[in-house]
Amino acid sequence: MATNGVSLVSPVQDEAGLQEFLRFPWRIYQEDPYWVPPLLPEQRKFLDHRQGPFFEIGEAQYFLAFRHGEPVGRISAHINRRHDEFHGADTGFWGFFEAVPDQQVADALFEAVAAWVRHRGRRRLVGPLNFSIYDEMGLLVEGFDSIPAMFQTHNPPYYEDLVTSWGFRKAMDWLALKLTNRNLDLPAMEKRLAEILANEKVTLIPYNPPELARRAEEVFYLFNEAWSVNWGHVPLSRRQFDYMLQEVQPLLRSELVHLLLDRDKLVGFCIVLPDLNPLVKKLNGRLNLWDKLRLLYAAKFAPINKVRGLVIGIAQPYQVKKLHYALIARIYINLVKLTQCDFADFSLIPENLKPWIKLIQTLGGQRYKTFRVFEREL
Repeated sequence: MATNGVSLVSPVQDEAGLQEFLRFPWRIYQEDPYWVPPLLPEQRKFLDHRQGPFFEIGEAQYFLAFRHGEPVGRISAHINRRHDEFHGADTGFWGFFEAVPDQQVADALFEAVAAWVRHRGRRRLVGPLNFSIYDEMGLLVEGFDSIPAMFQTHNPPYYEDLVTSWGFRKAMDWLALKLTNRNLDLPAMEKRLAEILANEKVTLIPYNPPELARRAEEVFYLFNEAWSVNWGHVPLSRRQFDYMLQEVQPLLRSELVHLLLDRDKLVGFCIVLPDLNPLVKKLNGRLNLWDKLRLLYAAKFAPINKVRGLVIGIAQPYQVKKLHYALIARIYINLVKLTQCDFADFSLIPENLKPWIKLIQTLGGQRYKTFRVFEREL
């Protein structure tokens, strides 16, 4: 338990505390027109130490800050044993940060996290990650004037000052780029796409459930291999991967998901999802059976106005070729020909992945949000 001024920070230890932790963001965002409330049943399961996939490879503690008995902030502290294996055991993490605009409150929360990770031998603190770079992550530092796409974070602008005033510095920026131009030269794109596939002797096939089920092991391996050189990469456990696949599979459409094959070997894939956040926002945290049916209809059958390019991965021996363009071109052509979509979000892309950023920009893509991960030595 840590104190700072009139703020008291306490660990969440029971169901009532977890409920307070889950509901606290409504105090911060009730006047924010762009905030998308989390689906509380799903977030509760994700945070549950008995059910959440993260807890196979890590441990976490949740904290609440109070002033005069009223909650004024929250945060999580966690360690990731998979991260320890690949990057050393000196780093602890924080996430799920929310706070009123008061530096004392933020300081008290960060001090509680620092004490918790120091007790576990950590000398460096990194965040926000909820819980990894493949979950919701990063503090929004640019692009506050629009609703986030699915699986993106959102926060008030003053959070950056609360974080840096405690001594955090930038570790890495992750970018969201938008593509809104429907007027590119489709015949030229189709011709180049065909040439690339022919030259590289690979094929693109659309998603279908039996094919994805048959290739689940290949997708799992490729997911972990394709991004192994990226900043902060930690291979997913099979349980984490299965949880992620279970979350997105009901949302998949054949025109938005493709597998890249070299003969019968999977060497790449892309997953683009209809952005359900406008509907999720209206649900205001609830998720009953009717809500699930509404989300399923919006994902599978409703007209598409906006998509998020969630995952695009190519096996490393193939990454020097033009196959990233082939995947993007296939997505773009389908969006223009088969949907009314006028907004494609591609995120999150680490800022040092410059060839990938340049590729999207050549198609008219523009950066519209920046998410920052911070670090500090303890």
